[in-house]
Amino acid sequence: MSAPDLLIIGGGSTGLSASIVARELGLSVELLDERPALGGNYFAGAGNPSAGKTKLGEGYAQGADLLRKANGPGMRNGAFAWRIEPDGKTYFIDPAGKVGSISPRRLLIATGAQERPVPIAGALLPGVMYAGAAQLMLKTFGSIPAGRAVLVGCGPLLLLLAKQLLSQGAAPAALIETTPRAGLLITATSLPAALKVPALLSEGLGFRSALKKSAMAWHRQASGVFISGRDKAQSVTFTDRHGQRHTIMADLILLHDGVIPNDHVARQLKCKETWNPGQHCFNTTVDQWGETSRKGIFAAGDCTGIWGVEAARMSGEIAALEIARQLGFINADERDRRAAEPLRQRARQVAFRPFVETHFPPTLARAGFADGDTVICRCEMVTAGEIRLAVRQGASGPDQLKSFTRCGMGPCQGRSCAMAVAEIIASETGRSIGEIGRHDIRAPLKPLPLGQIATARDAAEEIVA
Repeated sequence: MSAPDLLIIGGGSTGLSASIVARELGLSVELLDERPALGGNYFAGAGNPSAGKTKLGEGYAQGADLLRKANGPGMRNGAFAWRIEPDGKTYFIDPAGKVGSISPRRLLIATGAQERPVPIAGALLPGVMYAGAAQLMLKTFGSIPAGRAVLVGCGPLLLLLAKQLLSQGAAPAALIETTPRAGLLITATSLPAALKVPALLSEGLGFRSALKKSAMAWHRQASGVFISGRDKAQSVTFTDRHGQRHTIMADLILLHDGVIPNDHVARQLKCKETWNPGQHCFNTTVDQWGETSRKGIFAAGDCTGIWGVEAARMSGEIAALEIARQLGFINADERDRRAAEPLRQRARQVAFRPFVETHFPPTLARAGFADGDTVICRCEMVTAGEIRLAVRQGASGPDQLKSFTRCGMGPCQGRSCAMAVAEIIASETGRSIGEIGRHDIRAPLKPLPLGQIATARDAAEEIVA
């Protein structure tokens, strides 16, 4: 068992930036990331540059430099943190399948974001995947879709992926954008703050300009979307902004409806969280330095709220500075001096987010309106209708719902259904989603064989307690 000054869980832009600053200040740092390579969602594959990847964007190219600076002892990729104690002690499984433990003086959670689950009819058919997963394959392996690919949903990532596929010579057959007209109109109120970050506005306008110039079919303000097929997905049907019904044939359908925090670690530690109506998700509550409601446990980046890659990077740096102050490596004056610029830049990035949130409100993922036969819990194949029936029979909360339906008890531990369950209960009971919350998270954070747990070399009785 090791005992570094700082343990970071997550090797994306937040965790890498935090590790760089912490090491510069003299802290001993270890980092765990379950993926085969560091970089997170945004910088996936950045450590293996190729000619094709230069077309993915200038910001993406900066990832290689970040990875180079962060490289050092204690950076473990392919290592899965499966249980974290309230004092920060963390049990993990290394790439060889052995259990180890780390007892840090401070813990930083930097697990990033995940795609918002989209429970619509036909989403479980083979040939349907999330747009973010397709983008990860493009970044990591240079994989591009074969056949007719159709992009469906809402959000900047969907537009970015369409542009990236165009730049790779793999133009999608169609983009079906579900952004409602109301979102476009409300956006005007948040435009003044967004103008303070012109680079992000320019990037977004560049996406749209490239898509308009392409031959790709682009349907806006679509609604009533569902996917059809027998043994696999074969088509997408929707209503356009003029009320006309369309069906587009497809070999691959890529769904996206924004992203939400990947907050399972913070939830397992029972860190306080709040409902963010603008982002339509729960945010882990942190102070300006990233410390959660549990003293000594920090969280930074998109796992605390969706603020974007630059804000996430700054949040990692800011958290590292406060951790260094708490551990006596720098004083408060030095922390404040070093943090002034990152705090200022993060504030500008955060101020841009209401523009994105009002422009791209989630639409496909609003499970309160899901048809009764739509599968909500993919692991246990529980439908929206079954959840509504259980609520009427007395299941008043997500944990109680488990005993009625097993919803949320599968391998994903509710990653694909927790938000949908809260929305359905809210719509059935008239209570707010924030009041309902989500079910408790227990270790292990993801399924693993009992035989691997048994290989723990220390404090085995604590693991099974």
